[in-house]
Amino acid sequence: MDEKSGGLALYLSKTRQFSRNARLVLIYSAITGLAFGVYRFLANFYILSLGYDEAFIGTLQTLSSLATIAMALPAAYLAERFPQKRVMIVTALLSSLAVTGIVLIPGRVALILFNMLAGVSMSTRQVAMAPFLMANTSEEDRQWVFSFNFGLMTTASFFGNLLGGLLPTWLGGPFGAMPTDTLAYQLAIGSMMLVTMLSIGPLSLIRMPPPEKGRQVALPWVQLWQHGRQLARFLLPQLVIGLGAGLMQPFMNVYFRHVYNKPDPPIAWVFAIGGLAMAIAQFLGPVLADRYGKIHTVILTQLVSVPFLLMLALGAWLVPTGRGNAELWFAIAGLAYILRLALMNLSNPVYQTFVLEHVPKDTQALTMSLNSLSFQFGWFVMPQVSGWLQVQYGNLGFVAIFLSVAGLYVTATVVEWWLFARPGAMQRLQAIQGQA
Repeated sequence: MDEKSGGLALYLSKTRQFSRNARLVLIYSAITGLAFGVYRFLANFYILSLGYDEAFIGTLQTLSSLATIAMALPAAYLAERFPQKRVMIVTALLSSLAVTGIVLIPGRVALILFNMLAGVSMSTRQVAMAPFLMANTSEEDRQWVFSFNFGLMTTASFFGNLLGGLLPTWLGGPFGAMPTDTLAYQLAIGSMMLVTMLSIGPLSLIRMPPPEKGRQVALPWVQLWQHGRQLARFLLPQLVIGLGAGLMQPFMNVYFRHVYNKPDPPIAWVFAIGGLAMAIAQFLGPVLADRYGKIHTVILTQLVSVPFLLMLALGAWLVPTGRGNAELWFAIAGLAYILRLALMNLSNPVYQTFVLEHVPKDTQALTMSLNSLSFQFGWFVMPQVSGWLQVQYGNLGFVAIFLSVAGLYVTATVVEWWLFARPGAMQRLQAIQGQA
């Protein structure tokens, strides 16, 4: 099979073109993805086991996003001022510290502070990683590296979700703890601190070029003043999508547990299969982007994901009101969750690459920081709204949640089409870039 025919030969050909530094970052992403998969699956259950409610889970996510928003411009400056290798290593250490604090000091204030530290560490790492990958890839292999980076992290999260369903039993058993006991969750989440520390290994092997002598790094607010109009066009769709994601994503495991009355293991399988489907979709992203173009791939996959949100809303209405069989709708909702997750996340690395290719090189870190800010704004505002809806209306609150998310995703897709895909849109964008 030759390269033109696609398939395995094409993938092997592309991966052989990746630089050594890019491959090391891919290994790093795979390790951190495993730890993140376990933590993401168990975190809400751990918080609930401590006696807190869904509203406090919303508060945790809101304040974490607030910290990320506050750190957005400083993170962009750090990623330009210091070697990106060093930034990624330091944020990995801070992530390990945050996980340790969450497990060992489960008081309300401590949970808030360490959760904020975890959010800031993750967002700063992403801000540094994107321009690093841009500098260590060619135009030909760039989309492949970005999609592989997302795909490997997601594949690792698949195994992390599986482990998340098993670790409380494995680690809690020797201490006499039931799988849903706080101690079992603490042991499972705490073990991921060691995994996060391992991720520093491949980062330490990265070879950075000597720093440019006399290189001046513009302050991020100066860059924002100079390029704000241009960057705003790319960030608006992410802002709208972030509002939808913040309303829904922090509570998906709660949705499956409360609406369908399911224990951890079957929910873990849904999350794990969803992660695997998402990884497969992200690996397919470069193929679709090469064939249909980056922005058209983004628009198509986002639109196709919307009907699956409506299926999630339907299950949240039928089962709590006694109009639907819980077992049947758990299977339908699980499939809808998996397909929606795959389609929406296929577009993430494609859109990220599209954006970075259309902004000035010296604003790439700022762009990624503002992209994180735009997305996190939704996670700052909407979890509180989502938690309130669940507390006030119980499981039926998820109906309003999913319908609202569907509307927001359609809006974001229309904005992307208007700005980048309608006839003449790219010519207008290039004219604005020429004036910047």
